[in-house]
Amino acid sequence: MKKIYLFFFLLLILVPNCFAVIEADSTGQRKKLSLTPFPALFSTPETGIGYGALVVPVYNFGSDSLTRSSNGQLLAYYTQKKQASVQLTYNIYTNHERYNITGAANYYDWPILYYGIGNSNTLTDSSLVTYKLFLFQNRVLKKLKNFLFVGGQYQLTRINNVQFKNPASKIQERDAAELDGSITSGFGPAFLFDSRDNPLNTVRGWYAEAGTFINHKGLGSEFNFTRFILDVRRFLPLSSKQVLAFQGVGKFSTGHVPFREMALLGGGRTMRGFYEGRFRDRQLLALQSEYRQQVFSRVGFVMFGGIGEVGNSGRDFSFGQLKQAVGAGLRLMLNRKQRLNIRIDYAVGSDKAKGLYFDIGEAF
Repeated sequence: MKKIYLFFFLLLILVPNCFAVIEADSTGQRKKLSLTPFPALFSTPETGIGYGALVVPVYNFGSDSLTRSSNGQLLAYYTQKKQASVQLTYNIYTNHERYNITGAANYYDWPILYYGIGNSNTLTDSSLVTYKLFLFQNRVLKKLKNFLFVGGQYQLTRINNVQFKNPASKIQERDAAELDGSITSGFGPAFLFDSRDNPLNTVRGWYAEAGTFINHKGLGSEFNFTRFILDVRRFLPLSSKQVLAFQGVGKFSTGHVPFREMALLGGGRTMRGFYEGRFRDRQLLALQSEYRQQVFSRVGFVMFGGIGEVGNSGRDFSFGQLKQAVGAGLRLMLNRKQRLNIRIDYAVGSDKAKGLYFDIGEAF
């Protein structure tokens, strides 16, 4: 394992990873499209070692200095656990930030470990479940005033070829309609307050997102359910090289929620240390914080911790059932202008949870 990571670091140093395309705006001034292409090698508990290719475009659509840069990711990879994915994500600020447009179009051929529903399980409850998934989501928000946006969002999920070999798998507890290929389709309002100085690696500002997806058969969904999402983040600079970051996440659903659409605790972004989906249910609450320290121009480290819980309803949440995770990590800066980092995190938590994460960009 150490030899693999050493090879990755050498590859990043030796392979040129940045180039730019120059264009002119309406005033004749030169504007730069920054592209960061490089071989994508990463590791998470859900995937093992993954490899592929990643391109991160960054462009500024503004004619003034106040419009923040737009960014995206185009990623294709295959993993040690025989998972394959092609993912396109984007976050666009139009001129003068009149509109904020975000979205994704992702395909997954995705074996996972499934532990069942609820806030309590053991490692022996896991069983391998495979499926193919297509996910499309898009959100268009109009600026009301500085940093405040309101609009609508849509999400389409199609899952098929759900398979499992373990006759005792807990996936069999789910409705047969969820396992025979299904579609969810939902639309709803969205609210965003975003004063972050840099969405790729924030030093100061707020991010507060609230939105609803109303999934209904009238929109083509096979299941009727409603999901409400709340995501609040705060970034406080302690000095020119130190940042304290906080995030609170809530996901709340009503109706018949398929297993794939339930709130998932764990993964590389929320409650690192826990396998993504180790605990899943209709409701989720999680809090996490992170201390970030830049040591050299391209090297830094972080320390982080979090608590979280899932439940079928709000009455199921209890302080005695909270999951905890703590960890630390290293940051290697790929692009100093955009502050784009490689992150290497290791986390441990309750319920014998642990995980090594090797990825691009900050967790939040």
